[in-house]
Amino acid sequence: MQNFTDTQWEQRGCFVYQLIAEGSVEVRSSLYVGDDNRTGIVFKKNDLMSVDLIRPSRVPGSKNGPFLRLSDNSGWVFEKKYGEIVAKQLPVDKGLWPFYVDNVPGGGASLRCHPTGSRKADNATVYQPMQLIYCDRRVVSPVTNIASYRVQGTNGWIMEKRTDNGNCILIPENKVKVGLFAFEVARGSPNIFVYNAPSVSATTKLPVSFTAGEIVVCDIIRQTPYKHGNGPFLRLYDGWGWMYEQMSDPADGRMIELPIEHGNWSLEAMNSPVGIAMRRHPADRSDCYKDHSTEFKPGVIVHCDRRIKSASGVTFYRVAGKDGWVFDLRGNNRMMKLISSKRCVKGGQVNDSRNGSWSIDFIRGLALALDLEEIEYNQTSRVISFETENNERINIYYTTRTVGTALKHPSQGATQLFRRNVSDELLKEIMQNPRVHTGKGYKKRPRIECYPFGRRTGDFEEGEYIDEEEDYRNRLLEYDREKDEIAAKEGRVLQALKAIDDKRANEAANMKAKIDQRAEEFKKIQREKEEAKMRERRQKEEAELRRRREIAEAEHRARCTCNVCYRVFVNEHAKKSTLP
Repeated sequence: MQNFTDTQWEQRGCFVYQLIAEGSVEVRSSLYVGDDNRTGIVFKKNDLMSVDLIRPSRVPGSKNGPFLRLSDNSGWVFEKKYGEIVAKQLPVDKGLWPFYVDNVPGGGASLRCHPTGSRKADNATVYQPMQLIYCDRRVVSPVTNIASYRVQGTNGWIMEKRTDNGNCILIPENKVKVGLFAFEVARGSPNIFVYNAPSVSATTKLPVSFTAGEIVVCDIIRQTPYKHGNGPFLRLYDGWGWMYEQMSDPADGRMIELPIEHGNWSLEAMNSPVGIAMRRHPADRSDCYKDHSTEFKPGVIVHCDRRIKSASGVTFYRVAGKDGWVFDLRGNNRMMKLISSKRCVKGGQVNDSRNGSWSIDFIRGLALALDLEEIEYNQTSRVISFETENNERINIYYTTRTVGTALKHPSQGATQLFRRNVSDELLKEIMQNPRVHTGKGYKKRPRIECYPFGRRTGDFEEGEYIDEEEDYRNRLLEYDREKDEIAAKEGRVLQALKAIDDKRANEAANMKAKIDQRAEEFKKIQREKEEAKMRERRQKEEAELRRRREIAEAEHRARCTCNVCYRVFVNEHAKKSTLP
């Protein structure tokens, strides 16, 4: 009998197993259930294990196995041991789920080796708070009912929320808006404080607040996943912290979003002789002052690309290429003089990321997860096209959220169907099955057909024959070639996605640096306040000591009969008697 290789029996892919045996199971270093090859890594009952290879036992009649290779290459576990079931396979959903890491201010989320457990996949892989990630696999624990997601392009997992307190670790992308937004504290509203997390608890409150009429800019608007009625929460652009748009209690105040105009404005700095300095927010506040390198002396021309008009009549401008803002008025004093103005009508009063279009990396990531082949990308027409294994074409117009499908209808022949204003969820359904509108499941996979008479019509010249075994072997060679091509394509796509992910990681790291800088400033302010209080307390204590000393000396001189004290007492009494 011919020997077959392991690859012809084993299953490769992404699998998740739940440990159901009582007690615990220790990982083995080889395909053997004995105790002499234990690795020291232990899984407990109900733990979920990530597996990338399932290999049945090669021993005839064995009651052990199949053996499961852990996806982090730490060793092997087994589905059965001596006939008793140790672990059972769980269903794993396939798709594309975009999330923002929401563990604020807990430091973000670390990639884990398995859907549950504390072992980190890579100590260097930490996703910062509010960093966007894409996941391509999902599994739900039957015990906790909490989902875990595998991050696309990795073998690591992140849980959607904590098991101890239920706090969210991941928040869906549609709960977060990213861009540049301006909010003003509403007139008549009380002071609104800054918090170091999207929360209004006393433990997260910072000693900074904004008063009615003051404006802040933020880069993230985060809807709350909890049902307390507070929010949305706004992450300040300079890393200062978080504020809320409104609270469940109207007495706590609210903020109103202001339009941000796009354009090109040139202004001349005035306010002689000092000029004007940039602020981190469109607010004339000393604690928003950036540094001395951002000062503009009188006569300097400043070019700006964003404009915000406040209700008080002051206009704020963002300096082009900078994160800072200047303003034209301080009371009756002219701070900046407008020289030229060119407002962009298309982009005016529209926030950066509220146009509703899809990003190319989102569509390509979804196509990668669903095994679709990209066949065309036209930047001029703003369309990207994919083809299914059944030669069904999907055209995605990513700026208008329009999806067109070209396929062969069973009764109508060749057809094209366009859908407008497609949601993210419907886009995924269409890419999974372009015939989803019919609801009849016309999508079929090609079958491997047998040719009992050895002839394959149309594949060979007339009179040429091929037997069944040779047909299968030729097909196997063809499949190997296709696998190599797919692996090469996957490698190129993963490399491109890695560049995108690295860019997001750098942006998240830059924001973390801003947050750390603001935190150090707060600490410095607190230290200075404490030192001022201590100095004031010492001065009061010294003044009190001097007062007591003077009283004691006066009493002593009044009682003492010596000549020195008597003369001092007479002189002081004489001085007091001559006062008006």
